Amino acid sequence: MSDAVYGIDLGTTYSAIAKINDLDQTEIILNTEGENTTPSVVYFEESGNVVIGKQAKQVLVADPDSGIALIKRHMGTDYPLEFRGQQYTPESISALILKELVNAANIETGGDIQKTVITVPAYFGIQEREATKQAGEIAGLEVVGIVTEPVAAALSIGIASTEQQTLFIYDLGGGTFDTTIMRVGGGKVEVVAVDGNRELGGADWDQALIDLISEKFIAQAGLGDDDPRYDEHYISELRRDAENLKQSLTRREKATVRCRYGAADEQIEVSRGDFETATKHLVDQTIEICKRATALAEKKYADLAVDKFLLVGGSSRMPMVSAALKEQLGLDPIPTDYDLAVAKGAAIYGQTAVDEVLSTDDSELPAGQGAEPAAPKYYLGGASNLEVRNVISKALGIKFVRDAEDEIGYIEFIARSNDPVPMTAEPIEASTVVDNQTSIVLEIYEQSGERESEVPADNRELKSVSLSVPALPKDSPIRIEFEATSEGLVRCKITDRASGRSEEIEVQTSVMSAEDVASAKSQISGLTLRS
Repeated sequence: MSDAVYGIDLGTTYSAIAKINDLDQTEIILNTEGENTTPSVVYFEESGNVVIGKQAKQVLVADPDSGIALIKRHMGTDYPLEFRGQQYTPESISALILKELVNAANIETGGDIQKTVITVPAYFGIQEREATKQAGEIAGLEVVGIVTEPVAAALSIGIASTEQQTLFIYDLGGGTFDTTIMRVGGGKVEVVAVDGNRELGGADWDQALIDLISEKFIAQAGLGDDDPRYDEHYISELRRDAENLKQSLTRREKATVRCRYGAADEQIEVSRGDFETATKHLVDQTIEICKRATALAEKKYADLAVDKFLLVGGSSRMPMVSAALKEQLGLDPIPTDYDLAVAKGAAIYGQTAVDEVLSTDDSELPAGQGAEPAAPKYYLGGASNLEVRNVISKALGIKFVRDAEDEIGYIEFIARSNDPVPMTAEPIEASTVVDNQTSIVLEIYEQSGERESEVPADNRELKSVSLSVPALPKDSPIRIEFEATSEGLVRCKITDRASGRSEEIEVQTSVMSAEDVASAKSQISGLTLRS
């Protein structure tokens, strides 16, 4: 292997790391406890040490204020945290998880690899993707790529066949859900449609199970109006036990859990039927998202037919998922590696990218000689190259006003959700709104809800720039040029047609500035980690 890359599935509840081994096969690297996955949980000890993973998850039950789980749900948002008197961001917490994964992998393999590809949900927007990359930088890693989880999952099952196939990826993880329809074949991936919900995942099934168990416990123990869910110790223990019970109900029709509160001590029995009834509304949400993605895909390809429907993510193991997909969508799901497919695919994506860069570097070759043609790659299913054509996950637009009295304005969407990238929009012809106007403000927004809304408050401002111009009369022509790259970078140029003056901006932004990242990197580097 010319240069190694780790593929990291930075999950909401569990994370995993993989590489391409010496046999050109994907390999999950075990953590220090000999397990395939590591809980995405961080706990800060009084000593100043930071515990990551299984032990952190266990001690968090007794001391929930000194650690954090489900941090991925807050990536790319202004969500300050404080532990043991120190301030942290979602990116720096995620960096601790990434750093521990890589440190443990290097110990396991005897290597010193710093190059990584990190996965993100397909519906993550520009800000969340950049925040994920920044988390890697804070961890001291070289992030050679960001790849969406469904694309990674598809790569893990092989896309070498020259015959084109349509895959439908249903990815239900611990904290997020997304679905992607893609056409693959011969080392090429074309993403057709994406949709998802960043706040829907196995943790919501856990919460529904906690409520179900608690209601049974209240009735069985005769607690009346005394609700134990307000007791911190009770709820912490039950949250831990509910996940184990959920896993048991995946294999068995019934399972029991012990509940203790005050003098009450009961064994509570829960059937799979009870659990499925209590969580039907959650499954139905995923079905609705699948239907939306299908409708989007069929607008692009009217004759679209799904060849394989793949289940990804640990929570998709639940029997209710397969049953609902068959009953409501008429699909026959195919299981994958569930928890491991995404990390394996990330390793494939990263190794392919690095090998292709190396194979096309002509700088040291004699004049007139080019690089050798790429050889078939076993880890890519025999294909020689990988080509991924993605789509925009969330609509992008520019803020306009209707007239000088319009103080709120509206968002005109230029790139729609699921438009293919790279894309270049037709130039937009706008105009000044008042006489003697001396500046023009260009503001780029990204859709923040599940559906487009022209109301600025329903969207997220990504970046803005002000163009100074000579005093212009009302209705003077202004040209706006807009493009989005396959790497998720948005470029926009605004030009005063009369003077020729222009301003350009690039949008690939996070809530953290470069100075914030450097400061967080220094902070993280000074912490001692253990799993």
